[in-house]
Amino acid sequence: MAACVFDSQIYGDLFTSGDVGRLFTDTAETRAMLLVEGALARAQGAAGVIPTESAAAIGRAVMEVALDPASIRKATGQNGVPVPGLVAAFRAEMNAPEHAQYVHWGATSQDIMDSALMLRLRQALALIEDDLHLTLASLGKLAQTHAALPMPARTYGQHATPTSFGAVVDAWGAPMLDLLAELPALRKNCLLISLSGAAGTAGALGPQPPLCAPGWPRLWVLVILSAAGTATAHRSCD
Repeated sequence: MAACVFDSQIYGDLFTSGDVGRLFTDTAETRAMLLVEGALARAQGAAGVIPTESAAAIGRAVMEVALDPASIRKATGQNGVPVPGLVAAFRAEMNAPEHAQYVHWGATSQDIMDSALMLRLRQALALIEDDLHLTLASLGKLAQTHAALPMPARTYGQHATPTSFGAVVDAWGAPMLDLLAELPALRKNCLLISLSGAAGTAGALGPQPPLCAPGWPRLWVLVILSAAGTATAHRSCD
């Protein structure tokens, strides 16, 4: 029995997730977490938190190493989260302990998992936006073509006063226009990346919380999302 309709061999084609579905596979999640680890190392190297040579080595390895999600299944079952197993496997693949020791420096599993999710959600929003534009273009053409085609409106499932098929199609598209207009604010306010460390204090990253220190917000946000767009850093500076 499938866990959900998206994975069902029977019902899968009725509820296809399209390109967005590929962003939420085990492989995509593993790749996104590695990208976050690489981005963290680059930001830390630029800020002087870890050696620049190690930051560069980690950044290169992230692009070269491909971890099989199945390889971290056992460790995930033991730890309850996938990041410890992923970090251990990645360090082993690097085969450079002098640099690998700085992987995941000062971060916690939630930082990596949440930020990796934001990377994929950012891509998902771009795909959804493209679909909305295509759908609205088709509906607009359909509404214009049939603007004068009469048909009965309906209320309580029964015929009501006359309307046009174009007007009905226009009503289909109106909520989509509203959703399209909400996307910029959604990107700005909801794509929140995380860097708080194991206790939420970011204590291993220096005496001043990194996302409150000069230069850190720009470094962390811009570096982590250099390949996927923009997001907002989520960290309390109180």
